[in-house]
Amino acid sequence: MLKVNKTRQDHLPAVVEYLVIVAIVLVIVYTILEELAIIYHWSHETMVALVWVGFFFDLFFTVEFVARSIATGRHGHFSYYFLHQRGWIDFFTSIPLLVLVSGPAVYLLLQSSDDFGEIGALAAVLHVLKTAKAIRVTRILRLIRVIKLFGKIQNTESTMTNRHVATISTMVVVTLIAVLMFSQFVPFLHIGNREDFLRERKTAMRELFTGHVGQAPDEIWIKDYISDNEVYADIIRIKTPEDEILYESPYVDELSWTAYNGWSHVNGKYFEIDNGYKYQLSYHNADSEHAKLNLFILFVIVAVIMTMMLLYTRMFAQQVADPIYIMDKGLRQWEYNLEVRIDDNYPDDEVMHMARAYNNRWLTLKNQIRAYRRKKEGEAGEKSALSLDDVL
Repeated sequence: MLKVNKTRQDHLPAVVEYLVIVAIVLVIVYTILEELAIIYHWSHETMVALVWVGFFFDLFFTVEFVARSIATGRHGHFSYYFLHQRGWIDFFTSIPLLVLVSGPAVYLLLQSSDDFGEIGALAAVLHVLKTAKAIRVTRILRLIRVIKLFGKIQNTESTMTNRHVATISTMVVVTLIAVLMFSQFVPFLHIGNREDFLRERKTAMRELFTGHVGQAPDEIWIKDYISDNEVYADIIRIKTPEDEILYESPYVDELSWTAYNGWSHVNGKYFEIDNGYKYQLSYHNADSEHAKLNLFILFVIVAVIMTMMLLYTRMFAQQVADPIYIMDKGLRQWEYNLEVRIDDNYPDDEVMHMARAYNNRWLTLKNQIRAYRRKKEGEAGEKSALSLDDVL
């Protein structure tokens, strides 16, 4: 049976470890910027730059995971690294994102003459494959990297405390992300779902253009009404039955990149109403709702981690790790006589029961033996190892 003698089998050279920590912090910042870019509809050039940045982050973390896998695999410790040192976090925040998200996006950037247009083609293909929602939400997996950062910050000398708090943090964070991901497949919880958003917008547009029963809508009123209401900010263009442009968004250049079924920045599907009017919609608002949810989850995760680091770690160390540390040292080192502090707020905790027994029985016995030896054999006898004769 394989025996692991070291607790940190996944370590790379120190300079690489520091680089990984910096990258983890930066990828958290990047994740925030990525969501803000969607919410506030930043420029097309900025969105392209963020695609490239995301690709390099995913590539970096993929190389890191492969390097750690090789380093641990050479010594037969890969399973220990993957399971017990949260190597699975390294995996899920690297290869899947590189293969399913940033890699295809960069490939289409390189293949497209207009830089960003063919990403719409990717979305269409993924929609056909029924995987678009799952792939879009995998972006949130980068947030698990917060746990890896937490694991690298040693808040206490107790290995048990670090492992215990890191395990709880992992469970909480992964649960939050799992709930977010699976919520995308619950019919009534489709937050930011493009298809649901499109159905709602089609209904609203139909009601807007058929509100005058038996009459054609007042085109001037329609145009002014849309311009004055932010709820219609997702409309890119509206065409009359004669195929003339009735309305065009002042942000048409940016919105066109997110047109439904758009294969480039110059076209996109027009949806037609029974009376002949046609309109082109952007899914920006749907993605914005999803981005807001992602940001909320991010802040919750950071709050959980900070709470663990600042509050729970200290509490666990004081109530569990420190008493065990003192008792362990007192049992192994003959000259160590420090008592365990009894927490009066938790007198019935098992650790406190053990601490009282250690203070009242073992330390008393050890002090009696040391006094007896000092009287009989002097200081040399006092510091010698405990024997059965001393106890008897």
